[in-house]
Amino acid sequence: MLSLLATGCSNKSSLESFAQTKGEDIMQPVNSKFQFNGFTEYWQNLYENRISYGNLFRINVRELDKSILKAKVSVAEDLGIPGLQMQEGFLNGLFNTAYELIENPSAASLNAAIKSEKNIFVIVDSETETGKKLLGNYNPQSFAEALSSYQAQAEDFTRVHAFILSNSKKKLYVVASKEKKYLDNFKLMVSNTEKILAEYDLKKGWFGAQTLIKSVTCTPGTPIELIGKGMNEGNSWFVFDGYMEFLAQKEIENWVSEVNLPVVTDVGFSPIYGCENYDELQVQSMFTPDAWIKYAKEKKGYVFTPVYNPEAKDLQYDGYIAHAGNIDQINNDNKPFIASTGSLINGATTSMVVFNKKNEPFTKAALWNAIINKREVAVLEEGKMMGPALYRNALQLLLLDRIYLETYFNDRVNINAFTKGNKAYITIINTGLKNIDGNLTVRLPKQLSLRGDSTTPVNITAGNTKELVFDIEPSTKALGRPNAIYFEYNWGGKSKLTVALMEPPPAISVHELLYGSSSGVTYPISVYNFSAKDAVAVKVAVAEKNNSSNIVFEKEQTLTVPVSTYKTWELDLKLPPGSYTVNVSALGVTEATQLGIESSNGAAKANEVDLNNDGISEYNMENDHVRVTLLTTGARVIEYIVKSKNDNLLFKLWPEKPVDDRRPYRNREFYPYGGFEDFLGQPSIETHKVYDAEVVKKEGAYVQVKMKASYYGNVIEKIFTLYGNSPLLEIRFALSMKNAELSMLGPQPILEIGKVHGPEDKFIIPEMDGLKEYRMMQDKYYGRAFFINEGWNAGYDTKEDISFAGAFPVKQPIFLHMWMNHPVNPGSHYYYAEFQPWTPLFQNTTTYFSYYMWGAGGGWEQSVKALRDRNLITVR
Repeated sequence: MLSLLATGCSNKSSLESFAQTKGEDIMQPVNSKFQFNGFTEYWQNLYENRISYGNLFRINVRELDKSILKAKVSVAEDLGIPGLQMQEGFLNGLFNTAYELIENPSAASLNAAIKSEKNIFVIVDSETETGKKLLGNYNPQSFAEALSSYQAQAEDFTRVHAFILSNSKKKLYVVASKEKKYLDNFKLMVSNTEKILAEYDLKKGWFGAQTLIKSVTCTPGTPIELIGKGMNEGNSWFVFDGYMEFLAQKEIENWVSEVNLPVVTDVGFSPIYGCENYDELQVQSMFTPDAWIKYAKEKKGYVFTPVYNPEAKDLQYDGYIAHAGNIDQINNDNKPFIASTGSLINGATTSMVVFNKKNEPFTKAALWNAIINKREVAVLEEGKMMGPALYRNALQLLLLDRIYLETYFNDRVNINAFTKGNKAYITIINTGLKNIDGNLTVRLPKQLSLRGDSTTPVNITAGNTKELVFDIEPSTKALGRPNAIYFEYNWGGKSKLTVALMEPPPAISVHELLYGSSSGVTYPISVYNFSAKDAVAVKVAVAEKNNSSNIVFEKEQTLTVPVSTYKTWELDLKLPPGSYTVNVSALGVTEATQLGIESSNGAAKANEVDLNNDGISEYNMENDHVRVTLLTTGARVIEYIVKSKNDNLLFKLWPEKPVDDRRPYRNREFYPYGGFEDFLGQPSIETHKVYDAEVVKKEGAYVQVKMKASYYGNVIEKIFTLYGNSPLLEIRFALSMKNAELSMLGPQPILEIGKVHGPEDKFIIPEMDGLKEYRMMQDKYYGRAFFINEGWNAGYDTKEDISFAGAFPVKQPIFLHMWMNHPVNPGSHYYYAEFQPWTPLFQNTTTYFSYYMWGAGGGWEQSVKALRDRNLITVR
């Protein structure tokens, strides 16, 4: 025993003596240099750091300093002055002071000129006595030669040095070379650049910026956030063309006008832009170039074409869609052009600069006037430019100068802003060499209010950062929509601007359409607290649909909900069969649910199976009318079989795989399992996810299966309910999103009514101006976006006499999207039809959505009537 005690004490003492070993983790990754100056399929200069970590991790990164110098060499070559090396700030200093131009002076005449009050712009032959004296005070080093660039090997490569000499009173702006034609060329370009800057303002912008706010496809950012980032870079204008983004034309204009943003915005969809509106544009049904041209002209817009487009040679286009590979044509064909910025995730490295007459307002009309009249330059990655030589060369000279442009766009101050809950956060960074004293002003739309002063003094020393926080109070009119918050920092006659997005969710989130049994229906409510107090009183009242004064159920509850968070409250409603309206009120807001209740009768059953023996469960749900099969993979309905016709109304490929399953990155595209599934992203984040599932009710008047999954904190729950006395299948969604890009849900039945999907299938849509019928095209795929008057769509196989009807809340989706697929589709080689109600999702709450399916033998009218009889057809 004594021995054990001694050992224990000894071990304790020994363990306390241990400390973490200092390993080699502080060592830098291994960096090997790689350089190439020569010809592959084109002439290029490449400077890279080839970095390895742990031997197996490998990444190649451009050498920043050499890549910048390489770009300067390329600019000089494009200017027609190979070997030009200009000291940064040369033009900035020259253009901002009075100067006298002197060419090839003698030493005596230059000494005499120095006595004047003006600075001197000296153009001199470097081989003359004066040139040698001036160069003697300058330490030249050719970038091209130092970089071993291929340009330095050219026979006509001649050093041209532009540099600044100064004393306590005066500056000499010297350009020296032994080649007269280069000196003359430089003088002309400087003169042209000075004239252009005197006549025009530089208006930088992003053309073809993409945010996809109106699409199930995902990319970072919203128009407000993208405008904020662009304004920080000095942008004055934005043209958006993400998929279906033209639908946001009025919304974007409204966001800008609400806080009086000093920017111009427009929208389009390649190849058409600048239209007065985009009413009735169906981008998936524009089958010919003539259709695009006709639409653009009718809407007083513009239409563009790729430089290489054999179909376009006899058509009237307004200009080119620029591509870096067509830089020669863009520079020389004397036609207007546009160059796309794309999405933030792809870098937003392409911009355009238009030249707007000084003292003239910069408007949307002025923007298009500059583009169509060819006062424009496209700026690509690494400063490559294309456009008319007069304007392009001016910008290229200014890029070599650097200081002029950074001063013009106030680059040395950066501001970034974002919101979280009811707070706005802004960071101001002074990357310059001087301290700055200024004021930050906040401007809000009327639906937001600020606690505290709207203007705050902000002083920032050189190289430092200031962070500020503002308390913002949203009103009910700010909920469930984007709101812009404008920040302007002013100092020393200069300013930097940005805008932040505040998008509080709806105060109350409920199912807008719901069905249940008289034995009880679960009714979830999510409450977002946008107020300043944690206690939130919630009231629920259920009334007969056609007699709102007859309240059949009431309940009030005070919930504790921390400010800027949400809480879910579930009720179990037991109501007699009938049609009802549920009103939920809190924080001055009321939301309603259209509710149908059926009597608790009929018989259904559900069970867990493994149909393809892969170890992943499927679930069968069945009654006398239909047999439904659910996959836990993607939480989808894979079969909806109408027993009287022995027909699955849904296209099904599973358990087979698509023929191109092994194609590289196949999972990054739409992957056709089939059935009733959802688009949440493209491809959907749900496609291959196996959900946790449970049978909630396995037999009785209805059966129910719940499936749930978390996608890195984004939680999706689906509840599938089959009622025992009819073909009615309910799919309830509850989506709690953390990732802002996951902002649109596209639930859809992939329909193959009858044995095959063919022209015998007709589809009926309740559009705003009446019922419309659509059928497949046997030679092509196509799509449409419908703005509907009632919340349903139907299909009918005219040969096999079988119908489908789907119902959903009409006001919740932004539109109903139809897609008629065809085997020529490179992502899905099959015939079927899709009908997706594209439904917005919100962060910081749970979004609820419900979809109802009804399939039966006979015409579509009786299927829609069956849904209407159950209070499942909503009306706008």
